[in-house]
Amino acid sequence: MGVLTFPTPTTMDAAQASAPDATQPPMDAPRFDTLFARYRRPLLSFFQRRAVGVEDAEDLTQEVFMRLSRRFSRLHWGNPDGLIFTVAANALIDHERHERSRRRSHHVEVDAALPAEEPSAEATLSGRESLRALVATLDTLHPNVKAVFVLCRFENLSQAEAAARLGLSVSAVEKHMMTAMTRLRQAIGSKHDV
Repeated sequence: MGVLTFPTPTTMDAAQASAPDATQPPMDAPRFDTLFARYRRPLLSFFQRRAVGVEDAEDLTQEVFMRLSRRFSRLHWGNPDGLIFTVAANALIDHERHERSRRRSHHVEVDAALPAEEPSAEATLSGRESLRALVATLDTLHPNVKAVFVLCRFENLSQAEAAARLGLSVSAVEKHMMTAMTRLRQAIGSKHDV
């Protein structure tokens, strides 16, 4: 794929430079329809080469253009190939993470050797009380501590990924996670992992 270049202020004629048109994007930004026409097929190929189905490749291509459109005028367009395919790679990572999470929630392995007994009423009541205590404690945590716990435990992000998403250091995320675990264990009076 060749490099796509865009006119710069030095290559434009003086009449265009002196009379800017408010309807056009900034000088260093390409027209959005030009980007779409130029990159739609390469993006579809990019996604399909990574074992993504045709429908998902279409969806991911649309997602790339949606992400670009949200910050179109603020992006640096010096290397459009690099920018667009970085956005595409990030969209693919998010898609794969979502698919892993979805598959994990749909499949549960059952050991046939385990008894299929219902829990007792006392065990059910105790479990509900523990859950209420956990939810109430979670609501009292500092927002950063709660956010770290939710990202790491419910969204299955690593501590490094949670740190990047929240704009915190990995060390701060580790401390927040330890704080959350300690408080939640105290809430249910258990030494087991939450």
